[in-house]
Amino acid sequence: NFNTRNAFEGHVYVKGLYDQAGCRNDEGGRQVAGISLPFDSCNVARTRSLNPRGIFVTTTVVISFHPLFVTKVDRAYRVQCFYMEADKTILDGGPTGQPIQFATIGQPVYHKWTCDSETVDTFCAVVHSCFVDDGNGDTVEILNSDGCALDKYLLNNLEYPTDLMAGQEAHVYKYADRSQLFYQCQITITIKEPNSECARPQCSEPQGFGAVKSGGAATRPAAAAQLRLLKKRSAEPENIVDVRTDISALEISEDNQALPVDLRHRALLHHSGQPVVLAAVQNGICMSPFGF
Repeated sequence: NFNTRNAFEGHVYVKGLYDQAGCRNDEGGRQVAGISLPFDSCNVARTRSLNPRGIFVTTTVVISFHPLFVTKVDRAYRVQCFYMEADKTILDGGPTGQPIQFATIGQPVYHKWTCDSETVDTFCAVVHSCFVDDGNGDTVEILNSDGCALDKYLLNNLEYPTDLMAGQEAHVYKYADRSQLFYQCQITITIKEPNSECARPQCSEPQGFGAVKSGGAATRPAAAAQLRLLKKRSAEPENIVDVRTDISALEISEDNQALPVDLRHRALLHHSGQPVVLAAVQNGICMSPFGF
């Protein structure tokens, strides 16, 4: 958005795409104007960056002041936005534990959300809209859109140790007869006001059994995957990012209560450009099918 001294009667559009309505905004006399663009059209270029970690989004926008013609006072600007990388991990035991892939029911874990930024004291992050599902359409909401926990037996209200980190201890649970759990959450990134603290969700103590369930076993197998795809592609404000992770919860028999430590932790490596998950075991190595 930009402000003008006088009423703005012109257009804001992506260079070369004036005839495409979705890439142009026509103003009608206000003193503030702007344009919102999707990531997947309007010649918007996306470039992944490793240092700093995130994605650069770039395009060229023209501000035309005359309602009918391009004149000498018009301006073109190359606009570049940076979206930092965000991550959701499940750690073994507590905040300093290792990322965990396999766990047993009741095992202590730590849910951790982080955003990377090269600058300090600049951004704030709030985690909200968290769902867990089994991959077959059985979906349960555990954090609402305000970032408040819904079921104290699944996840309590989050703590925010830093501006760009949230976390909470929990115990592993699972669906009946299904071991896989998929977590999907959203993180809202905002600019931190000078000399102020980041705003945090104001939540009451969550009750037991308050999680909201949607879908069910009768849902078609592809429904859950399609739902996740639609959520990923939905038109969210530009300062919201989606994060995902998964965990396998195992039922251990009474004569073998503990899952071997070497099987809990995962190490994500790359071979020939493909991710490979390795876990050390006695007299051998477990390798994920991603490596083949």
